[in-house]
Amino acid sequence: MASTIYVDKVDPASGTALELGSSGDTLTVPSGATLAIASGGTLANSGTATGVGGNNTPSFKATCSGTTTVANDANVKIAFDTEVWDTDSAFDTSNYRFTVPAGEGGKYFFIASMEINITSATTSMRPMIWKNGATVIRSMGYVSYYDSKSTSGVVNLSAGDYIEAYLYQNAGGSQAVQTSVTDTFFIGYKLIGV
Repeated sequence: MASTIYVDKVDPASGTALELGSSGDTLTVPSGATLAIASGGTLANSGTATGVGGNNTPSFKATCSGTTTVANDANVKIAFDTEVWDTDSAFDTSNYRFTVPAGEGGKYFFIASMEINITSATTSMRPMIWKNGATVIRSMGYVSYYDSKSTSGVVNLSAGDYIEAYLYQNAGGSQAVQTSVTDTFFIGYKLIGV
């Protein structure tokens, strides 16, 4: 049996919780209505939350189907040409870049990892993340023989901005970025709540 009660305020006794009837009942907020949590209030969840809290999209992960040759003492864009996932079709495998879709500006987290097979002594390797053609995140380290380095960080982006992964090395000759999916990858996703 359905019935309607019209009230302006429900105020449970001090120190008690307002409960929603029996197990399995549902409280529905109709379309166009707002369920407001007042300043200083807390929305607590000890059950299952669905459809709330947002998600970290757009997001992508890309890997390399072939090697990218990185010339000595040069910044070279890595050919991340294979998508593992791409929630918003925002990663372009032909120019190896992520472009922020319309309406999706905000803060994003990126990580780029690359493995190279250095055949000489210890050398400098600098993975980088570029925004609109300029470095915004860079890590530096020394490697020898098979080794991988990564760089990561948060970048504030607007719709239309693009992100690419680059690598610098100075082994004295050209080096190849390996295709290992565990060591060579490019990941990005939008942060929520920041």
